[in-house]
Amino acid sequence: MNKDFLTSLYLSGVDVSKPKACLGSYFTAFSPYEKVCILGAGKAAADMAQEAYRYFGNNAYGAVVTRYGYEATGSTGNIKVMSASHPVPDEKSVIAANTLMDIASRVPKNEHVIFLISGGGSALACAPAKGVTLEEKLKLHKFLLRSGASIEEMNTVRKHVSLIKGGRLAAASKGKNTSLVISDVVGDNPAFIASGLTVQDNSTPDEALAILEQYGWDEVSGIAEHLKHAPPLPRISGDYHIVANANTAIDVGVKRAQTEGWNTHVISYAETGEAAEVAKRHAEIALDYKRKGETCLLFSGGELTVTLGDTEGEGGPNQEYLMVLAEALRGQAGICALAADTDGVDGSKDVAGGYIDENTLSRASEKGLDLNNLIEQHNSFAFFDGLKDHIVIGPTRTNVNDFRVICVF
Repeated sequence: MNKDFLTSLYLSGVDVSKPKACLGSYFTAFSPYEKVCILGAGKAAADMAQEAYRYFGNNAYGAVVTRYGYEATGSTGNIKVMSASHPVPDEKSVIAANTLMDIASRVPKNEHVIFLISGGGSALACAPAKGVTLEEKLKLHKFLLRSGASIEEMNTVRKHVSLIKGGRLAAASKGKNTSLVISDVVGDNPAFIASGLTVQDNSTPDEALAILEQYGWDEVSGIAEHLKHAPPLPRISGDYHIVANANTAIDVGVKRAQTEGWNTHVISYAETGEAAEVAKRHAEIALDYKRKGETCLLFSGGELTVTLGDTEGEGGPNQEYLMVLAEALRGQAGICALAADTDGVDGSKDVAGGYIDENTLSRASEKGLDLNNLIEQHNSFAFFDGLKDHIVIGPTRTNVNDFRVICVF
């Protein structure tokens, strides 16, 4: 019952973050009878395009790019849907970026351009800067993903080795620009969502170079050389609206739990840092409520990281968080937890996250799962795969980052 209940809270947070639930009201600022250009990138881009077509019909034209498997289930009319690789770009990412830039450059001066942006757009729209090859950018992406760098740091680097990021997509347009954004970034800084394809950004190439040096980038490539001489990012203008974020998802989960009689506490909407360290801190909070005899649900959002180093473990931040949380709780009766990514994919495998309870450690021992070794190797996928306690829901076509809930009962 506990797993089903926590999963239902998670799914309610996912549903309210989908374009069908959060986007339509923002289109009412435009006439459905005017011609508009729709350009977009991200895991929610196809469904966002579908909602644009639902409102504007064939008056909307353009293109969006989304992740393989995240294509819209309904019609998008004259809005082309392209697919590319995530989290590491591929050749289709380059084709998509060039297509978006080309369409943007041909928009008439007085026509509205609506940019539909969501998490994942940074990898899906990839246009290497002059002097940087796609192969070099792929090595950079893989390095950043394993480095433990935050999404903000990763995107700072990405936008300065790109021809489309850092506001360059919007700068290519002479039209009237409006960005409608589903945020997957803690704090909702527009410069970091999909590497700020359509917004003003004040970071510098020197800052990007410093981030690479901080995390030990030592590849001999054109990237460092490019950053030493890269031009500043363009000046741009336009309207910008966040249509859904982590608060949206967590708040609906909290509200639903309260209607069913639960006391609720939000630890934080914006947790960041190493998954293992956050898990230990959350375990102490849960154990404290347990000692006080308080029945409650503890919610948290944000985006955690896992620094892999030289390990080859598979999994993701939510699975690692739960694995360490289980160890820290030591089988305490009356505590269970779920952690999952709202995009349906946590880390390197197509699972959203996982679930633990007071029996997790004993079941792991019975199945011969070496918890300490799995934690050391960051191999959380193997842990939850062995227990059959993954949360698997497939592509959600949205992304507002992590949804975590600990139940103390």
